[in-house]
Amino acid sequence: MKKTFLILSFLCAGVWAAAQATVTASVDKNALTLDDELTLTVRVSGVSGNMVMPQLPSLPAFNVYSREVEQNTVNDSTTLEFRYIMLPRFAGPATIGPITFTHGGKTYKTAPISVRIYRTAQSLPAAQKANRTRTAERADPSLPPLEASLANQAYARGNENYFLVAAVSNKTPYVNEPFTLAVRFYYSQPFYEAPYQKPSVTNLFMHSASTAQGTQAIGGTLYRYEEQRYQLAAAAPGAGLIGPASVRYQTGSSPLSAFDRLFGGAAVSEERTAESAPITIHAQAVPTDGRPASFYGAVGQGYTLTAAAEPAAVEAGEAVNVTVTVKGPDNLKSTGDLMFPSLAGFKIYPAAPESGSLPSANGQPRGYKTFKTVLVPAASGVYMVPAVKWSYFDPKTKQYVTLNTNPIQLTVTPSTKTESGFNFAEASGAPGLQTLGSDVRYLKTTYAPEPGALAKLAAWKNLNALFLGLLAAGALFASVGRKSLAQKRAYAAAKNALRKAPSEEAVADAVSGYLQEKLKISTGSLPLKSILAALKERGVKPSTAEAFSLLWQRLDAARFAPSGHGAHSATNLSTQAQDVLKLLEEECK
Repeated sequence: MKKTFLILSFLCAGVWAAAQATVTASVDKNALTLDDELTLTVRVSGVSGNMVMPQLPSLPAFNVYSREVEQNTVNDSTTLEFRYIMLPRFAGPATIGPITFTHGGKTYKTAPISVRIYRTAQSLPAAQKANRTRTAERADPSLPPLEASLANQAYARGNENYFLVAAVSNKTPYVNEPFTLAVRFYYSQPFYEAPYQKPSVTNLFMHSASTAQGTQAIGGTLYRYEEQRYQLAAAAPGAGLIGPASVRYQTGSSPLSAFDRLFGGAAVSEERTAESAPITIHAQAVPTDGRPASFYGAVGQGYTLTAAAEPAAVEAGEAVNVTVTVKGPDNLKSTGDLMFPSLAGFKIYPAAPESGSLPSANGQPRGYKTFKTVLVPAASGVYMVPAVKWSYFDPKTKQYVTLNTNPIQLTVTPSTKTESGFNFAEASGAPGLQTLGSDVRYLKTTYAPEPGALAKLAAWKNLNALFLGLLAAGALFASVGRKSLAQKRAYAAAKNALRKAPSEEAVADAVSGYLQEKLKISTGSLPLKSILAALKERGVKPSTAEAFSLLWQRLDAARFAPSGHGAHSATNLSTQAQDVLKLLEEECK
């Protein structure tokens, strides 16, 4: 039986591993010319066992002349990366069909990829062809503006062996509208070492997007280029500056090459620097007319908006996590935070948003931003979370577009959790109560005995009254002393607990304990409004009450929407709590 179980376990593990395999395909550029080259990358992740080659589809528009394979294995999970260098055969649109990969008895397919192949250079009149010069070459006018600008700069500098050019896809973007910067290092001769310095920017956000390699024929000489692309967005209206990028290169080959040692030639020449020209951007402000309240700064096209709640059915007092996700162009990190609509009957605790990058679509970087909000219902019932609105500005239509999520239904049932306290005012006549015993004893009726000496002494009313007065005064002073000592101990205990508080919950417990011991205020059964009213009745100043309110809201938020800062957040809350308790200790009557 044990052997059979082990065999089944291994079989299940194999099926699970196969089910986790993923296959993706991408290209380093979606627009190229006939003298350029295209790199197709197929990435296979989560596989095990012998390496299996992917099956390429028919590629009538390309010739594959080079293939590289890179393998990386971590914890018995292998990632394979296949790179194919392809040369275009004719101009026009081309599609790289699905690439298939078989593993564990299952076949995977990638999505088709569309590219566009353009002519090498603009046709020249027959009279000019015989005396054609390098500077007379022009890029195909149908090339996208960014690629055309790079190619034309290269044609103009074709008499150099090494040079650097840069261009942008848009010189007049709107604020926060994504655009692309491409920097290319062209070379027609070998070089040794070439450290690259990226450009500096002013009034712009910039991050790396992708890299590419390729070729371009200039005046009959074939140049290779290394390309680095960046995603940019303007931070504010006005001028933005992209400084020069630079490459320090040394011509020749490695000083350790056999050729140089054999013939005694100079291996490396002096170091030189190639720089691109600076670029000025003029950013436009988005229009104020028609701007909706749900616009948080996103500019572009192709955004999507979704919302989800987990769980959708809870008890009163339990937390519901609502997540709103925006996907689109990779400029969402700089947009403002979503304002979640108010919802009657719920406490709302927004958490810090998260943003990141997604796989590129048609060569354009994409990203996401998630907004998480914690809802805590106060009572049972069926509630509807209203649709959340999120707007963006479309630079092509110059119009604002508003997206809406679907409403979400929440089912809240009565709480089954028992309270730690007990409300005696509501216990009268409550069902389920029973008498466990009685300490009342009825005495038989008898004649009283003759009064003794003590009874006769008690008849002295004045002396008796004096004695009782002294006894009451002593009890009063003792009670006041015990109360004062207990209150002092409550403050000392709270300070000691706050100094050692390892978490936000421990800070909340220390504050609650102080209010209970010092002021007899039960935080477990009172809302914040009632706690503040009780503090004001005890002589707390309005400014101190406001400080306590801010502290209590932070503690409440830390319970349902933790900040994720751990000990650092607990330390900050502890310091704030000690300051507030010190004020309460000084002001409370």
